Amino acid sequence: MTDIKEQKEFNLLEEKKNIVITNNLKHSIVKELDKLLDGKLKELTTEPFTTIHTLGKLVAKKVCVVNFEALNDLKKRKKIYKNITELKGDNCIIVDSFENDSYLEIMQDLSEKILTDNYVFNKFKSKKEEKNKDFYYYGETAIYDVVKKGFIYGDCMNHARDLVNTPYNYLNAADLANYAKELERYENIKVTIYNKSEIEDMNMGAYLGVNKGSTDEPKLILVKYQGKETFEDPTALVGKGVMYDTGGYSLKTPQGMPGMKVDMAGSAAVLGSIEAIARLKLKANVMAIVAATDNRIGDGAIVPDDILTAASGKTIEIISTDAEGRLTLADAVWFAQKEGAKKVIDTATLTGAMVAALGHEFTGAFTNDNDFLKELMDASVKTKEKVWEMPISSGYRKLIKSKVADIKNTGGRLAGASTAAAFIEEFIEKDTKWIHLDIAGTASLEKLGATGVMVKTFTELFY
Repeated sequence: MTDIKEQKEFNLLEEKKNIVITNNLKHSIVKELDKLLDGKLKELTTEPFTTIHTLGKLVAKKVCVVNFEALNDLKKRKKIYKNITELKGDNCIIVDSFENDSYLEIMQDLSEKILTDNYVFNKFKSKKEEKNKDFYYYGETAIYDVVKKGFIYGDCMNHARDLVNTPYNYLNAADLANYAKELERYENIKVTIYNKSEIEDMNMGAYLGVNKGSTDEPKLILVKYQGKETFEDPTALVGKGVMYDTGGYSLKTPQGMPGMKVDMAGSAAVLGSIEAIARLKLKANVMAIVAATDNRIGDGAIVPDDILTAASGKTIEIISTDAEGRLTLADAVWFAQKEGAKKVIDTATLTGAMVAALGHEFTGAFTNDNDFLKELMDASVKTKEKVWEMPISSGYRKLIKSKVADIKNTGGRLAGASTAAAFIEEFIEKDTKWIHLDIAGTASLEKLGATGVMVKTFTELFY
């Protein structure tokens, strides 16, 4: 368990926690510590982070010293964060000693990273390793709001990571719907879950087509957060919710299928962000929408050459049953607009082509409105989640035209991320501002596992 707390009172000579300061000798506690430690702090001018063992001169066993000047260097700052988050036991951070032009940003980032860097997914281990540590903040500087924001960002990112890391036999569409329903514990959130018959009544043939091979029912999840007086002009966050993707009859290889529990990372991102938005009580109207299902082989499963009819009335020729996420998103973005959204952001682990293009460094973004994308990009700069704009144009749109239906669900081997975006765009109305985010490369990393990517940026967008 890792937690962050305020500490109202502080007595240097009675403090039992590890003490974290900078070598900013203008601060009174730092001056006092320097005296007690025989002037050692004045000598610490090169290393970004140093640990001093107090050898009985203080009740606290360790004083951890951050080089004040190093905080101005972003690379060194990352190293400092890592050193602090790895501290064991209870730790007290003397906030005022960090005070420089960026100290509010530093305290928010540190608050977040204490949670995310100490994240452990051990739910299914018989012997659980717990990281028991508490971080206390002490100082006269008003930092409560930024520490709270960082804590909520970190906590909600970790909730999204839990969802992505959970295997399919413990998290199917119904389980995700139950998870979403529990978000009603937060003020101003209302959750509606639509079952299969209700989805059929909405004629969501593209979404239902993906579900045809499954023994588990689909669940259409609608989470509404009302942060304004009336629920008008909501922005919709639509997350791909393919709970497990075998590829269907266009079956994935034995090497390509393990890890496909990550295919619902888009849904985890939108649920995590709407939780953060609610906990921060932001003045915005937001919807999170997920068309949840798995993609499997079964007696009734769709096959290549089938033609599906989406809720919008468009017909779709199936070229590959492994291009299933865009089928669920087609009906989900249509639904978002019917619910009143004039701004729609969909996020999905959609294409291997995006991983080939940008690797694991950037999320790819496609849009029909540059001003809307700029808002998102500005938010991503603040949250340090890297986003790169990708092209969508008439040439890519031509590649998804079908001879036997309105469109087909793949455009061929080349430019797969752009043709996938062009497919989703077919279901966006002319007056709707739209962004598509392909998080195939950023949703999960080999060493880290699930990342919780886009939770922060989506939340920051509504500040």
